[in-house]
Order: sequence, then structure tokens, then C-alpha cells
Amino acid sequence: MSAINTTEDASHKAGLSYPHGPEEPVPSSDVESDSGSEDDVPPTGEVQPRKTTRKVLDNLQFSQFMRDHQEKIINSYSNSAIKDEDKSMYLLVREAESEKIISSPREYQTELFERAKQKNIIAVLDTGTGKTLIAALLLRYTIEQELEDRNAGQLSRTSFFLVDKVALVHQQYEVLKANLDHPVRRFHGDFGSSALTYDFWKEKTRDSMVIVCTAEILLSCLHHSYIKMDNINLLIFDEAHHTKKNHPYARIIKDFYASLEGSRRRPRILGMTASPVDAKTDVTSAAAKLEGLLHSEIATVADPAVFAKSSINRPVEDFLEYSTPPAPFETLLWQKLHKLVGHNDSLRRLFTYSRNCTAEMGRWCADRVWQMCLTEQEAQKMEARTERNITSGKTQLPMAALDAERLAVREAYETVSNHLLPAPEHNLLHLSSKVQILLGALRKHLDPTKDKCIVFVEQRLTAMLLADLLKQPGINMPYIKTGALLGASSSDTGDLGMTLKEQFVTMHQFRHGDLNCIFATSVGEEGIDIPDCNVIIRFNLCKTMIQYIQSRGRARRKDSKFFHMVEFTNHGHLQSVFDNEDSEARLRHFYNTLSEDRLLTGNDYKMDYFLSKEKNFRTYIVPSTGAKLTYKISLVILANFVSTLPCSSDTIYALTPDYIVRNVGREFECEVLLPDVSPIKGAIGRRATSKQVAKCSAAFEMCLQLRKAGLLGDHLQSKYAKKLPMNSNARLAISSKKRAEYSMRTKPEIWDIRGMPERLYVTVLKLSSPEALERSSRPLAILTRHPLPQVAKFPLYFKHHRTSDVECVSLSYALETVPEDIEQFNHFTLRVFNDVFSKEYRPEPEKMPYFLAPLTRAHDCDFTSITDDVRTLIDWECLSRLKNDHRYLESENQPDEFFADRYVIDPHDGSRKFYTFRRRHDLKPTDMEPPQLPKRQSTRKAVREAPSDIWNFSISLWAKSRAKLKVRHDLPVVEAEYIPLRRNLLDELDTPEVVDRKCFLVFETLKLSTLPVDVIAMAYNLPAIIYRLETGLIVLEACRSLSLDIRPDLALEAMTKDSDNTEEHSEEQINIQRGMGMNYERLEFLGDSFLKMSTTIALFSTIPDSNEFQYHVDRMMLICNQNLFNNALDLKLEESIRSKGFNRRIWYPSGLELLRGKQNNSIMGRRGTGRGVHVLADKSIADVCEALIGASYLTTYEQKNFDLAIQAVTKFVKNENHRMMKYGEYYAAYQIPEWQSAESTAVQREVARQIEEKLGYKFTYPRLLRSAFMHPSYATMYERIPNYQRLEFLGDSLLDMVCVDFLFQRYPSADPQWLTEHKMAMVSNQFLGCLCVSLGLQTHMLSMTSGLQKEITDYVAAISQARKEAEEAAESANLGRASYARNFWVEVQKPPKSLPDIVESYIGALFVDSEYNYGEVQRFFDTYMRPYFEDMHIYDTFANRHPVTFLANLLQLYFHCTEWRLMIQEIAVEGEPLSHPHVLCGVMIHGQVCEHATAASGRYAKIAAAKKIMPTLELMTVDEYKAKFGCKCSPEETDASNLLEHATAV
Repeated sequence: MSAINTTEDASHKAGLSYPHGPEEPVPSSDVESDSGSEDDVPPTGEVQPRKTTRKVLDNLQFSQFMRDHQEKIINSYSNSAIKDEDKSMYLLVREAESEKIISSPREYQTELFERAKQKNIIAVLDTGTGKTLIAALLLRYTIEQELEDRNAGQLSRTSFFLVDKVALVHQQYEVLKANLDHPVRRFHGDFGSSALTYDFWKEKTRDSMVIVCTAEILLSCLHHSYIKMDNINLLIFDEAHHTKKNHPYARIIKDFYASLEGSRRRPRILGMTASPVDAKTDVTSAAAKLEGLLHSEIATVADPAVFAKSSINRPVEDFLEYSTPPAPFETLLWQKLHKLVGHNDSLRRLFTYSRNCTAEMGRWCADRVWQMCLTEQEAQKMEARTERNITSGKTQLPMAALDAERLAVREAYETVSNHLLPAPEHNLLHLSSKVQILLGALRKHLDPTKDKCIVFVEQRLTAMLLADLLKQPGINMPYIKTGALLGASSSDTGDLGMTLKEQFVTMHQFRHGDLNCIFATSVGEEGIDIPDCNVIIRFNLCKTMIQYIQSRGRARRKDSKFFHMVEFTNHGHLQSVFDNEDSEARLRHFYNTLSEDRLLTGNDYKMDYFLSKEKNFRTYIVPSTGAKLTYKISLVILANFVSTLPCSSDTIYALTPDYIVRNVGREFECEVLLPDVSPIKGAIGRRATSKQVAKCSAAFEMCLQLRKAGLLGDHLQSKYAKKLPMNSNARLAISSKKRAEYSMRTKPEIWDIRGMPERLYVTVLKLSSPEALERSSRPLAILTRHPLPQVAKFPLYFKHHRTSDVECVSLSYALETVPEDIEQFNHFTLRVFNDVFSKEYRPEPEKMPYFLAPLTRAHDCDFTSITDDVRTLIDWECLSRLKNDHRYLESENQPDEFFADRYVIDPHDGSRKFYTFRRRHDLKPTDMEPPQLPKRQSTRKAVREAPSDIWNFSISLWAKSRAKLKVRHDLPVVEAEYIPLRRNLLDELDTPEVVDRKCFLVFETLKLSTLPVDVIAMAYNLPAIIYRLETGLIVLEACRSLSLDIRPDLALEAMTKDSDNTEEHSEEQINIQRGMGMNYERLEFLGDSFLKMSTTIALFSTIPDSNEFQYHVDRMMLICNQNLFNNALDLKLEESIRSKGFNRRIWYPSGLELLRGKQNNSIMGRRGTGRGVHVLADKSIADVCEALIGASYLTTYEQKNFDLAIQAVTKFVKNENHRMMKYGEYYAAYQIPEWQSAESTAVQREVARQIEEKLGYKFTYPRLLRSAFMHPSYATMYERIPNYQRLEFLGDSLLDMVCVDFLFQRYPSADPQWLTEHKMAMVSNQFLGCLCVSLGLQTHMLSMTSGLQKEITDYVAAISQARKEAEEAAESANLGRASYARNFWVEVQKPPKSLPDIVESYIGALFVDSEYNYGEVQRFFDTYMRPYFEDMHIYDTFANRHPVTFLANLLQLYFHCTEWRLMIQEIAVEGEPLSHPHVLCGVMIHGQVCEHATAASGRYAKIAAAKKIMPTLELMTVDEYKAKFGCKCSPEETDASNLLEHATAV
């Protein structure tokens, strides 16, 4: 530790708060490395804008408006609820605690409840094991007894649930309110003086069965005799271990309860605690004292195995050791502040804390605490307190002294606000060892996707500091979402407490995952319900055993961990932990000494033992099979039966039988209760001498009844088939957030074919616009052992915004080769890699995956027409010259023209390449290089510091080698062009290049390559071409493995994921991989619809007797993301998904031995690219399946053939309900039901005739058409025809597909978000209702629903009037009535649901009757629907035509105003804080609340406020608006502003 102290002292003496180390040199690429690439730079995150002062002022203004207009606001209430993010503390508690808990009591709870009915007990159970449930059961029982007593004429009595903290009043109240069907009230000290009257309490006790309150409230009432002890029938003491000394719990018992001993009207007592005694005293005597005080007996669990079925898990405990901290010291900021206000009593605690903080948490935290506590607002409060302290003192000080004190406070605040606090770093200069160990533990043990953590600290400031620390960018832990949970605040400076609401908001956020790590003081240890978590860290050690037990009890999930932070070698810390563990062990031992009647054992305890003792248990044998039912097996059989019962949509937990055991004298009797969905609800077994046997007897009796009723078969199995629960959709969905690492193919399988070839296949690499290179080039050939499939062409982007497509033309004829040919190809290929890309490989042609070759033809040659010997295409002369000539061209004694258009390489620095232009006689080697030449980036100091002349620029040797060279003045100087760092040619440049590349060279160490320059120019495109070629080959190989012959460009698009969250269409894309081309989004949109349609048709065809609900369930099993994801993994599809953009490091051929140059694995580990892995969300993999279905659909779209897409669906759903491979197999699987083909009646035929007249299609089966109009309320028995629901299910999917196809083809560049929004207009109930009326289909519907006909009549009148007005408007505009605006239906009231239903059912019937002719569905769409959507832009606002959106568009797009927003706030009504909550929304424009409304939630309050202000704004001109509100916003500000920044519709 001495080194640390020395560093701190040195920095302190130097006057530096946080000195930084010397600047580290930035390493550049090594000499033989590849050229650097822009694509290797990881993307940087965007800086989020800060909240503006305007928003803060608006909040203040809105709060003032609420105060000023309170009465008016309250008078405008309507029924209300609260928006999630603005929920009141009351509502947060209600939501958290309103779960029904009296539905499946655990056996030990039932046992304890039975015991509590007989005598006073103190229930000792671990945190989370359901003590409150026992209280609720006992309250319900007590209330039932109370009602009997009242009927018998006795005086009424009330039950009291007493708690120790105000927060617990609200929490327990909501629990009881949700579980008792009798009046429950709550009271605590904050309710004011109105509770201090006799009449008040007389009324409340008369109207209430249960009162939840703090103990102080009841104690006060008893003292005032507002309530008498004999008016109470049950006293429940929460956290009963507080009953000692003068605690209100103890005073209630001593002063009022004890005196009633022997009275029949003395209330029953239930105490609840996780630990009954403080273990610092003798356990036995302390327990006896508690029992004596509460006049109760302790009842607890001796065997922890009783909790086996309770889902309560004990965490694994461990230590986190940190180094011995240094002595506390004063930082420079502390010293400055102490000189100013060190004598100020208000800051004394803060000075002490800050100084001690240097030791426990580190220097950074010690200074940060001042910024958190000495804010401007706090400084103002301090000034006021300072003035009050001085003026109220005994000695009157002059005003000058007061002014000086106030000035000192102001200067202290300014000192803190001006103090530049650096970003925290992971070193002892900033953070203590203890804090660093904590951060390391969080990184290691907290998985942000599934874990939750609580860190317990001793002081509030510590909690706030740690929560703030983890939010600092320098800590680099953004995935940990932190919060603090503190007790109530006081008026002291630096006391950062929390209100009750703030506490519950924190817990609400923790419960719902908005926070996953909270730092809590002792307030989080007991009482307040904190959601289950699995990581607990004691930053400060437990001081008592109760703290230990209660904080440990917060870790309830499986595999939980509990850490004690202890100082290394500090035996006192370890002893403290061990003492608590020993104390608990002694307490457990004490429990074991209790008599058996005070221990809870559960009904399965020693089951076999008690069964062996029972002599009278029965058996039953099924005569037909010999299946045998015994007492013990009956438990298993009954559990299996219950598990097969159908579940309702709100069933969360698995169904189980409940067993209730009670004492009957010296015997036990058990009743088993089955869920409500069971035909038989309960059975009572025979009495037995043990609870265990009584339980078996009840199960046995129930099995007999089920067998008698035919619900258990001959083999004692359930007659119910296991059904998929209605809520299965939630379990079948997968999250776009859930991600995993998968193998990623970086090379195609065709490259794995190696060996000396006898023939090669040629694929020509050519540019469609070679002039875009601005340099002469020629095509290259890539030669492979097997022919390459045709891949899609793709663009390359060059400088000056020029672009050219690359075409990879695979020739059909093979090139027969001899070994000499292979040698030449191999030599040329390796020369390209060496000279252009600075990679020298060992010449092993048998290991080359492919070869390169120069061609004799130009880019404009039609290579596809070549059908003769492909040898004529190869430039054999070039190959031979390169093979036989010298390695480099000789540069000395050459004529001037020799130096024109050559390629120069630097053998000593692979990043330096040049094109030459001409010789310059006017320059000599010692002349200076152009000043605008890019600065040299080299690791060699000699190179960086060399003179900037031509000679030194041309030489890149190390210092010693450079020193041996003498300047040669005779060397020719050549003008050249420097070839800069290469970039991703697959992506456009955001900004044009402005670098002047002109330079001058001498050839002392530089070399002239023998490769032709036109070959070099094309070779520079190879990285992008090979990457894209390999990408295309990988996806085509994947499609081939699926037996899907998908068009190459569509295959690549379907398997391209170009950002971390491609699947989240509506969100900003993260970490975009540029240059990858089209991603899968649009194809996924199309494929999703086809998947829905094809599986719907399959289910409709193969399961004719199913119902609509079961169809939905079965279809979800097929198309759900979970199924697609699982099947994709089976197919190893994830390996071929393209999620990584171009990377210069990995395009090189694999399997070769690199002799010189940078290894390809130099970025192994960075984003997974170099090591062949990638991270994919589960949903992304499922989305790619849908995209491949879409690609299959489009591949054969022109042929109007669905077969390929159907094969893709079958491949990906992998389910017996969809085995079709061709479209015709759908109808072949459909068996025409008898009701469809039966003889039709005259009325059915008449309907078919009318439909033919209206819609032009003649139905073969009139009864099928009749079914399309049969409302579910119309009885089937009348015509023996089923209702339209099955046809509606079919028609819905057909309609969805035809609309999606229209949008996809009509708008080829629209993104999926736009397509989805506009599809919603086409398939909306509003449009389909309009279409139904326009086609007159509603007149054919048969219904027996009262009131439906009137609803239809009203809608028909409204929609008809809207159309008439649209036609008249078109006529007045001289457009003709037929040119009316087709979106007239948008503003009309919503139609009855049955109208859009029969449109969909008609489409289904049309499809079935035409023998699954999709062309008929297309004809219906084109004829009757498409005219409404020829111009989709008139529906741009339909999906968002919410009143709030209209308001936003009006203010921002019409008035060009950015200073407006919708403010919402929950407001309470006296006397009804929970039952009638309300939300206020105010429309603020330039700081003024211009309109307001209240409603049941934030969402509806916004709607109401928007509707109220819209009429006023719509009458204004822009100038009137600007004048009224003082608006000076500019259109430019509006364009830069985000609508969502001001208001959202929800």
C-alpha cells in the first residue's frame, strides 16, 4: 500500500486532483502489414442530447399550473387510471401487491394456519415463504367467525394488521385488499389530525373488517380509548421481532392486552418474522421473552426440506476480499471547501463523510459526493438555514457576518460546480480497492439479460455514489441499470433520502427490469417487498443476525449468490460473518428443541414411515387391466390428471391439487381440492392418525370418484388430452434482445476442394463501367476446380462519386490444364498477393482454393457468348513473362518513357504503393517533397524524423540500414501517385477525398513490379470482389443444402443482417455494417405473410373439424419464431447468415502458409469476425427463415408458381400439419364436408345468384357461400351449416397476403415499417367495413344478436353519407363524381366487427369454392380493393392518425413550432387515493398551459387534451399562432426536431 500512498501524496503536493499518466504513443501498423482499413475502426456510439433547460422550466410551470388550478382540475375528473411511467405510489404498490395469493396455499402454510386458528403463535419463516398468506388466511377465518358473532347479536370487532413502517402500510393493504372480499382500511401518521377523534374511529371500525396501520396509530387510539382492546378480534404483528422494550408493539401488549388475560374477548395474536431474536443474547431466554411479551408460542420449520416445493432457494455464500484501505485524507477540493464553509454546522457530516470516503471508496467518489450534494438548490437551502441559525442564536451577529456566511456558501457551491472532475478510471488513484472489487464482481456475476442484484450499504450517500458511479461512461458498464433505495430524507445537507413514492417507483422499475442493480440501505432489508433477485452483495457487513437473515432472504431465485465484502487479512470482518452464521445455527438448534406440536413438517414428511404404520389403507384394482390404485400412487395419478386439465388464458402456474389437513381430536382429516376447470371439485378422505396418511386417503378418494365418472381410464390415465394453453403464444414468442454466439462461415465449401487439378473452370470478373476506375484496367479470371454458380452482380464505389457494377460471369466450358499451366496460374496469383497486398505465401498450388489469371479481352466483351476453347481468353504471354523474367524491373539506365505508367512497391513497408507518371528532369533526390503529401505513419522513428526530401521519402529502412546508404544524386526522379489506405469499395464515401496524392520517387530501395498496371488496377478491387463472391457462394450453398433453388440476389438479401438490431424495424439501427447491400427486412415482411397464408391453408385443409381458436393455436405452433428458430438451428442456418460487413483481414485464401506479411488473425476476437463467430438474436435467425420464404416466393413470382415457397415453408416449420411440397397438394388434402356438398335450398341458391350479379363469381356450392354470412349467434340447427369463423380465419390470411404482395411490388424501395403501417390501412376493420357496405354484403348476414342490426344500420348511413360527400366534393372540383377521394372512410365511425368479418369469410369461401384458385382472390382484390389504394400516400397518416399525432403534425409541420409538449401528471383525490386515480394532461406551448384534460390514464388524458385544443388551433393562421404564443421557432429548427421528443400517442 505504500506505493499507493506515495502516488496520492505526490499528486496532492503537486496540486493536481487527478493527474493522468504520460501520453501513450499510438502504435501504427507494422512494416510488413496490410494497408490500414477504415473498416477496421469500430463504430462509435452517438452522443445523446442533454435535456434542455426549457424542459425543466416547463415542468416547473406545469407544477405551478396544477397548484393554481387545483379546484378546476378536480371538478373536471372522469373515470381514470394511470400511465405506467407516471403511476402514483399507491398504484405502484397496488400493481405489485395485488396478486391473488389465496389460491394455492402451500402445505406448511396451511398447517401453520390451522395452528393459528387454535392459539396465539409467532410464525417464524424465511423471507419470501408466505407469512403474509398465512395472515390473509387467518384474517379470512376471523372475519367469518366475526360475522357469525354479529348475527348472534354480539358487539362488532375489528382485526388489526400492525406494521413498523409507513411504506408497509401501503404494501400490506394492497395484499389484503386483493385477497379478502371484505372492507379493508389503512392508516398511518401522514393522514393528519382528522384521525384523532372518537367519532372518526367509531365510524371506521364499524365500516371495516380489517385495518392496516402503523403500531403508533393503534397505540394512540388505545390510549385515547377511541378503540378498546376488546373491540379487536385479531392482532397481527408484522416483523414481530421488534416487540421489545418500549417499542409500540411491546407497549400495546403490556399496557392494554395483558390486562385482559382470561377474557373471552381478548384478541387472537399472530406474530410474523424471519428471525425472532437478536442473537447477541441467549437464544433460549430471548425467545422466551418474545413469547412471553406476545403471549404466543413460536412455530417454525425445523427441517428446511419442508420448503422443497415452495420455490424458495437459499443462496450460495462467498467472500469478496479487498485490500487494506489507506488512511483517510483531504482532497484538494475538500481543503478548498473547508476553508470556505468548514465551520458551517450544516456541512459537518458531509465533510466527515467525504474525508472517510477517500479510504473506503476512493478519491474520485470523495469529490463526486460534493457535486451530488452541494447543488444550486441545496446551496439556496443552506443559505436560508445559515441565516436562520445566525438570527436565532443567543448572540446577535452583525449583518455583515450574515452576508459573509451566505457568500461563503455561494462560493462553496461555485467551487464545486467549477471543479473539473475527470472520468473515473479503474485504478487506485481514482477508486478504492473495495470499489474496484465490487465492480469486478458485478461484471463477473451479473448477467444483465437475466440477473438482478442488490448491493446493501450502510449509508445513503454510499448508495447514491455507487449507483452514480456505474452510470459513468468511463466505468464502461452500460448494461447495468442502477438505482438506489433509501430511507426517508431529513432536512440535513447531503441527506439524499427518498419519499415513499420514490421508493415504490424504484421497486417497480426493479420488478419490471428497468433496473437490474439497486444499492439499498437497511430500508431494503426488511418489510418492503423487493422483487426476487439472485445476487446479493454486502458492501458493508451485517451488524446483526437479523440483518444477515433478512438481506440474505432477498436472494430467492435458483442459483442465487450472497457475497460478503471483507478486508483482506482483517480477521474481525471474517469473525463478524462467522458470528452471524453461528448465531443462526444456534437459532436452528433452538428450533429443534421445540416440542413437535410447535414444528411444521409438511404433509409429505416421512410419508413412507407413516404409511407403513397405517393398517387400514385401501387398494383398488381395475378389473379389465389389473391396474392397481394404492394410497401412495394415488398422489401421482391425481397430479397427472390435474396437469391435463384445460387452462384458461390467465393461468400462469401449472395446475395442481390442493390438500387441506385439519385436526379432528387426535386424528387428521384431509380434503383435496381440484382446480375450477375440473368436473369434480373435491373429495374428503378417511380420518387417519397422521397428516401424511390423511393426505393419501383424500387423493385415493378423489381417484375413485374420477374413475367412477369415467375421467380416469382403464389404465388410470386421464381422459383429457393435453391441450396447449391459451397463453402459449407468449411462450412461443422469442425476444429480439436474447442473443447468443454462433459459428459463422467465412469461406464457401467449394474452396475446401483442393489438390492438383486437371481441369479448371473460369469465372470472369469484369466491370460494367470500367471508366469509373479512372485508370485503364482489364478483367481477371478466377479459376476453380468446380464451376461456380451464377452470383448476383453488385456495385463498387470509387472516388468522385463514380460507381460500377461487378459481374461474375461463370463460363460453362472447362479449361483442360497441364502442370505447367497450374504453375503459371499459381505464380501469377501469388505475385498479385505479394505485390499488391504484401502477402507472400509458400507456393503450394495443390493447397490453393482458387487461382487468378489475366485475360486478353476487355470489360465490354460478351463473355457469355464464348462457347469454344476458353484458353483463348487467358493472357498466356503475360503469365509466361511473369514466370520467367526477373522479380522486378530494372530501373537504372532506362529511357524516359520507361517510367510512364508503372506500379511501384516498397519491399520494406507494405503500406507504400505508387503509380508512376513520368520522369522529372527538373528535380533531384535532395529536393523537398510536396508539403501537402499525407504525413507518414510509421513505427520507425528514423522514418518519421527524416528530412522531408525526395530521397528520404523514398526510403523506409530502419535507422542503421538507412545510415549505411549514401545519397545518390544520379538517380532519376519520377513523378508518381501515392495509393492511399484502401477502403471498403462496397460502400459509398460519405465525403469526397481531398488528399493530394502527388509525390516524387527515386529507386534506391523501391521496386518496379513486373505486373501490368491494368492488371494491378483491377486487382485492387479483389478484396471487395472476393468478399462479395464468397458471401454469395456461402448463401447459395446454404440454399442448396435446403434444396431451395433461390435466385442469387434474393438469397443474399434474405440472409443479410447488416446491424445488431436489424429485426427491430421501428428502432434506430445499431452498429450498421455498411456495404452489405439490401438486408432481409423487406423479404421477411413478405415471407411472414406467405408463411401465415400457407400454414393457414394447410390447417384448414387437413383439420376440417377444428375451431377458430384451435386453428390459431395450431398455426402459432407452426409459424412462431421459437419453432422457426429451433428448426433453423437444426439446419445450421445460423452459420450462413451474413452479419459482418467487409473486412480486409479475412478475404485472403485460407489454408496457405504465410511467409511474409501480417497474419490474417490479427483481429481475432474483435467482434468475432476474425475467429469465425458472430452474435445473433434468436429473432434474427427466425426472421431469416421468413426472408428465405419471401425470396423463394419472388424467385418464381413471374411464373405465378408457389411451389418453391411452399417447399421453404415445409422445410422451416417442420411439422406434420404442413407436409406439402406443391401448391396442388393443399386442395388435394381438403375433403369436401357433407354440409358443403348437400343439396342447397332455394334461398341459398338465390343468395348465390345475387352474389354472382354483384361480384361476378358463380358459386358451385351455395351452402358454402351461405356459411360465409352465418354469424356465430345464428344457430347451426336451422340450416345445418357452420358459422363463418373458420372461413374468416382462412380469408384473413389470404387477404393479408394479397395486400402485402401489392405493397411489396408497388413500392420496391419502401422500408418494412412503412409497408406495415400502410398494410394496416388496407386490412383494417374500418376499410373492410366500408368495403362490405359498398359491395352490399351486409344484407346477406344472418344474426340473432340483439342490437347488431341497429348498429349496422347506423354505420351504413354514416359510411354512405361520407361517400356521398366525397363524390360531391370531387364534382365541385370539376373532377367528376367517379374521381372522389378514396380515403373518405378514414374519418367515419368504426363499423360493427361482423362487417369486416364477413368480407374475410367471403374471400375464404371464394377460395375454397374455386378449388383453392388464388387467382380468384387476386381478381377480387384488383377489382374491388385496389381502386382504394392506387395512391397509398393519402394514407400516410392513417396508422398514426391518433389525435395526439394530428396535434403534433399541426404544431410542428404547419405552425413550425418546436417549443411545445404534452405534460402528464397523476393527481390524487382526497379520500380515494387508489380506487379512483386520475391523470392530468396539459398542452404546453412556449411555457404556457393552453389546455388540459383528465382521464383514466396518461394515454387517454393526452387524447382528451389534444381533442380539446384542436378546434382552437385549426381556426388560427400561422401569423395568429406566432403572435398569440410568442412563437419565434424557425422551420429549420422544426426540421431538426423529433416529434417524439414532444409527445407520443401512448
